[in-house]
Amino acid sequence: METKDNKLDKGALLLTKETFNRLLDAIVNHFKISHSVNIYKDSQLFGFGNYDSEQPNLKNDLELVLRGYVNGKYLYNKQREVASGRPVIKISREYRNLFFNYLGYNGAHDFVEKEITNTDQKQKQLQLLQSQTSNEDYYYVIYYYGEDRKMTKGQVMIYNSWKTFDITFVYFNMRKEHVLYDLFGSIKQENNFVHFDTKYFIEGRKIEGSKMIFYVGKASHHERPILIGTYSSFDKYDHSIAGKILLMRFDSKQEMIKESKSPHFHPAICQELVRYRYIVPSQLPKQLSKISADSPYASIFGKVPNTYRAIFLIGNEKIELRFRIQEYHYVLISDMEDIEIENERISIESKGQILELHFKVIGIFLLQKVSIYLSIYELFAEKDETLGQFSGIDINNNIVSGKCVCQILNRGC
Repeated sequence: METKDNKLDKGALLLTKETFNRLLDAIVNHFKISHSVNIYKDSQLFGFGNYDSEQPNLKNDLELVLRGYVNGKYLYNKQREVASGRPVIKISREYRNLFFNYLGYNGAHDFVEKEITNTDQKQKQLQLLQSQTSNEDYYYVIYYYGEDRKMTKGQVMIYNSWKTFDITFVYFNMRKEHVLYDLFGSIKQENNFVHFDTKYFIEGRKIEGSKMIFYVGKASHHERPILIGTYSSFDKYDHSIAGKILLMRFDSKQEMIKESKSPHFHPAICQELVRYRYIVPSQLPKQLSKISADSPYASIFGKVPNTYRAIFLIGNEKIELRFRIQEYHYVLISDMEDIEIENERISIESKGQILELHFKVIGIFLLQKVSIYLSIYELFAEKDETLGQFSGIDINNNIVSGKCVCQILNRGC
């Protein structure tokens, strides 16, 4: 994130001189008590110039907290700024929490609430912190699985204490050139979620865009480096779409732009987003039998909810699994103790000829993930039984396949 004021370092902290003096006094007192020392030269106290690094000094103490290099003269110089009459002291980004953490506080707000007793001074400092937060811009790259089955990125700039934002989606044309698509909108936070409402202009008219919802939990949303949520929108082919979306925060606008225009994607992001996209074609069917290309097979699909026994033939073994498919809901439920079924997918394929069952098995069972292919004609004939094929992964992570006898034990559920 960066501030709009170019004169202020990105992420810098502003303290009134009264707050800084109280902070410095607390740091020095804590140091003296910790090391049982009283009188110290400034150079030895802060740790600069011709000081003895083997003797106690604030530079060493602070480096233990930061776990990195600390400029020993930094606090000394800030002390001189106060002495010169400067009313507001700027603490640079790398040290904005260090001095408070040294004293055991979570940050500036925690310190001010507990250490500044004068009401006017406290209010003045809190207003300064609030105004500074209000002027901060936050930079994210947005990722989603987009049109033409391609991973897509965009630039997200959040303003006004998470009230407004701009989005620039980055696409590539046939010549591998960047094509930018701009939106803007407002943000609303309710309970544990933030809602992004986007809009854009066409011929001077404001048009509704996509809606996005991200889970943020109880903490402040800007403290989350990664947000995961959902979106609903329409694509360039005028289809209604929805899917999973991810925001990743960057420290500067330059870093955000560089990442958004890179053609590369981290595998962890691809793994989370690829295929997580739902597309509803833009059509206006006049009857149920023409909702989609699958509609003519709806009567067959309606016969699927039953209680079943599947017998997997693996070598000389016969492994039995009893399950049922719920009517209307098409949830696949195990009828065996200590076995649960998850991630099921049920579909009619090959123009209504094949029933496909895909699911994951949790519990004490030889197979852990299974795909079953059954002849619908044979399964729903008078015998209520068919010999099909299966493939899957066993408990030892071996790929297995073979014949599967499937029987209907009870019709309907």
